[in-house]
Amino acid sequence: MNRFILRLLLCFISVSYSVSARAQQKVTGRILDEHRGAMDGAVVLLITTPQGVLVESTLTDDTGAFSLLPREGDFLLCIRSLGYKEVKQRISCTPGLRLPDIQLEPEEVSLKDVVVTARKSRPMTSTSHGKIQIHVAQSYLTDIGNALDVLRHAPGISVSNKGEISLATIGGTAVYVNGKKLMLQGEELAAYLRSLSSSKIARIETSPSPNASFGADGAGGIINIVLKASEHSGFFLTTSHSIAYWDHLKQSSDLALSYNTSKWQLGLNYSHSLGHHGMRYGYEKVQNGDKSLSETIDTDKRNTYATGIDFSWQVAPKSKFFVGSSVNILSGPGETNTTTLLYKGMTTLDGRLKARNNYIEQKTLRYANSLNYLYQPSDRQQLSLTLDWTRFDGKARCDQPNDYYSPSDQLIRSDVFYSQPEKDIDIYALLADYKLQTSTQSEWLLGVKASHIASDNSFLFKKNGTLDPQRSNRFRYDEHNIEGYTQYTHTWDRFELSAGLRLEYMHTQSELRAHTSQATDRSRGDHLRLFPNLSLSYSINAKNKLALLYSRRQDKPRYEDLNPFEYLLDELTYWKGNPFLKPQISHKFILNYLWRDLSLSLYYSKLNDYFTSLTDVLGPDKTVMTTKNIGTQQQVGLEAVFSRRLTPWWDFSTNLGFYYFANQLHYETYRQDYRRPSCFLSTSNSLLLPLGINLELSARYYSARQGGSYEVSKPTGGMDIGLNRSWQSGRLRLSLLMTDIFHTERWDSYGTKDALQLASWGYGESRKVSLRLSYSFGRQRFNKVEKQLEEHNRL
Repeated sequence: MNRFILRLLLCFISVSYSVSARAQQKVTGRILDEHRGAMDGAVVLLITTPQGVLVESTLTDDTGAFSLLPREGDFLLCIRSLGYKEVKQRISCTPGLRLPDIQLEPEEVSLKDVVVTARKSRPMTSTSHGKIQIHVAQSYLTDIGNALDVLRHAPGISVSNKGEISLATIGGTAVYVNGKKLMLQGEELAAYLRSLSSSKIARIETSPSPNASFGADGAGGIINIVLKASEHSGFFLTTSHSIAYWDHLKQSSDLALSYNTSKWQLGLNYSHSLGHHGMRYGYEKVQNGDKSLSETIDTDKRNTYATGIDFSWQVAPKSKFFVGSSVNILSGPGETNTTTLLYKGMTTLDGRLKARNNYIEQKTLRYANSLNYLYQPSDRQQLSLTLDWTRFDGKARCDQPNDYYSPSDQLIRSDVFYSQPEKDIDIYALLADYKLQTSTQSEWLLGVKASHIASDNSFLFKKNGTLDPQRSNRFRYDEHNIEGYTQYTHTWDRFELSAGLRLEYMHTQSELRAHTSQATDRSRGDHLRLFPNLSLSYSINAKNKLALLYSRRQDKPRYEDLNPFEYLLDELTYWKGNPFLKPQISHKFILNYLWRDLSLSLYYSKLNDYFTSLTDVLGPDKTVMTTKNIGTQQQVGLEAVFSRRLTPWWDFSTNLGFYYFANQLHYETYRQDYRRPSCFLSTSNSLLLPLGINLELSARYYSARQGGSYEVSKPTGGMDIGLNRSWQSGRLRLSLLMTDIFHTERWDSYGTKDALQLASWGYGESRKVSLRLSYSFGRQRFNKVEKQLEEHNRL
């Protein structure tokens, strides 16, 4: 019996192997459109040479993939699809040959007396391997204002009232533009995104587990903002102008000019956004049995301006040179007015504090310069060298009068505080990337990066005109990084394995000096860390795919969080930095299943030494907010993404996620666990109405969810609606948009820690009506442009 079972097992293995080997012998490939999206339904023809006899034909599936029967010899491969130029390639077939991806070019065809009409599919999202692409340019998001607004309304991405950007998974998120990391944090990052017009964005790509060619920062994953690029020759100009209104009137304009030839391309751009933005927020606090109620009216009066120049030159057929420079400005005044009612116990009014922040000056400037050289000696090799320099200058001057009144509204005490923070950050980076395709099944990515970050911060604080030496200081932070990575990918018919490792050495040095003293506190740190990743995928058939991913990533503390100075928000509330912060490290496992238009991702992530901003008591009636490493955070989640054209006039996409959080706060003497389930839902609908009008309706909902520490965020969400129509083959476009129709987007939360009970609330000017007009003109001829080492394809 045992021999019979063994023979049967060997026979089964032999048959399975022969079937598998037969499947592996097929000639396979993939067809992509001009945006590197999958081409569904493209015709693939295999023709003998020189006889010109058609031996086989097939169609690509919805992933753009095709397969042909095993053959040997020289053939002509023809690819045809309506609206695209025909591609012809001579190939030498061998069993198991896997062809490189083939990208089609749109064809501009003028047919006399014949009109051919077709509506392009317009789903907002698409997925692959658990990664999501949000198609901004073909949705109402292109008219919403700036990049920060796009992220606020994009599915699967959340932006806090402080401008902190995150994906659904725990941990911070690293933001890239065209595959290049924005080495800015916090307010500096938000300021730059506010100056980037939404009309310049082609799409947004999110990945919770990117490979080693991306930096190790971003424990929660990365967001890559891909800007529009011109692949035409000739002169071209695009301009758009919009006005928006609800509480305040806003106006924005952008202008992009390009002149391209087959050898060089020149691009110029300018944009601005003018107008005020209003917010209202407050809290109810019970501290040691005494209650206080606070409400703030905040008016941000800053305007944004941005300009840039790009130049690329095809020095030789195998060499390309690129230089780019840009300036982004966020400047203007601002004002907050806060009234705080102080109680003895819960009901007896004890006093009233009126505080005002008059931002006389607020100015942030970002200068970015980049040099890139690309060399491609063959179709299987390419080398990219990049040198970047980014400078950030920030300055503010703020008068802070505080008036304290008795319960009967008699002035008891009046103080005038003055603060003047200044921040200068220089970031230098040198990168070298090398790509080698050793065979049709194998590919190597190798790279090194060296960077230096110098952050110089000063803070001047006065009380009633007298310098406060306890709060005035100068803080300098320097960080040196040397990084190297390797990523190897190999394909066996239906299997694909990708493994990578990133090594990072970081040296930090900080120096804190009091304003009126030469006493200096210095600290140094050296860290060597490894960040591995692994991805294994299996194509069950043309429409079903399974993938397993693992990655280890990190979040470094923000520069301002390391500065231990105290910043006065009002007389009762302080913010203080922490120079002892350590990076938080994440481990993440993802199981992804892709079936036609549905993507399912089951994941587990753990964050060690995680840090967050905490509100703690300071004396009997004051609170201080400090960022600390407070413990371990874990999350289990299930996400579903579905996109499909339901009818010829209706495109539908939805994101749905279920999560379970567990926060273990173990720091200093505090020990407490917090656990809570939550969910997220977003939908997007694009409908074609009569007269060529597109109607877009989008909605999102977040349930109650556990915050970073002991606080709980209350449910929130919103709904947007947009109408747009194009004329003159898309050159003229008019759109009308209303965001947050029911004004339900809020940032309410509550929490209890020992003798402190805190409930906060707030909302911004998220509801607005905007009208945008866009126009493009110029003569163009489409040229074939090879896409060399596009960083965003590393997703």
